[in-house]
Amino acid sequence: MNKQSLLEPWLRRWQVPVAPLHEWIASVKPLSVQPEQLLLQSGQVSRSIFFINSGLVRLYYGDEAGRERNKAFYGAGDVTGPVSAIMADVAASFSIQALEPVQCLQADLVTLLEIAPHHPEISHLVISLLAEAFTRNEQRERLLLTCNAEQRYRWLLSEQPEFVGRIPQYHIASYLGVDAVSLSRIKRKIEQQQDSGSRNTDLP
Repeated sequence: MNKQSLLEPWLRRWQVPVAPLHEWIASVKPLSVQPEQLLLQSGQVSRSIFFINSGLVRLYYGDEAGRERNKAFYGAGDVTGPVSAIMADVAASFSIQALEPVQCLQADLVTLLEIAPHHPEISHLVISLLAEAFTRNEQRERLLLTCNAEQRYRWLLSEQPEFVGRIPQYHIASYLGVDAVSLSRIKRKIEQQQDSGSRNTDLP
């Protein structure tokens, strides 16, 4: 399958014409990544964003002591990458690691940015990609600043339920900003409330 065929579902999604994208399409690389392998290493200068066709990845920060803090999770149909670092031409501040076998497309964002001013449809695509990245970052910031751990977990159950059963609990705990014991306590509380609600519903 050629690169254009691999990109067609994404281009249809954004209603973007192929003709002005030939140079960009030539830069696209299909990638197969195994669990625990990195798509991006923190400190790396990269021009790449990743169109995820299948699998699951985590974005995380690491410190000199080896501690990690999860920033986000992305799955099939998502686009991710160090957008802010690419725009500023600096090294990425986070890493991207596969949690499952991942099939994705690695694409050059800089080339796309260079094409965009000459084609309104491509400009719309770039705006959509940047808006999505901004919205997710703003949402994450709001959760951390205004919600407690239980509220964050309930948000995850509501907004990304497909991820909850696929992500190891210690990664979820890191994402929520709690330890594993606290997460277990939160899960148990919610499960008990759900069980109690089910029993009440069954009453005549």
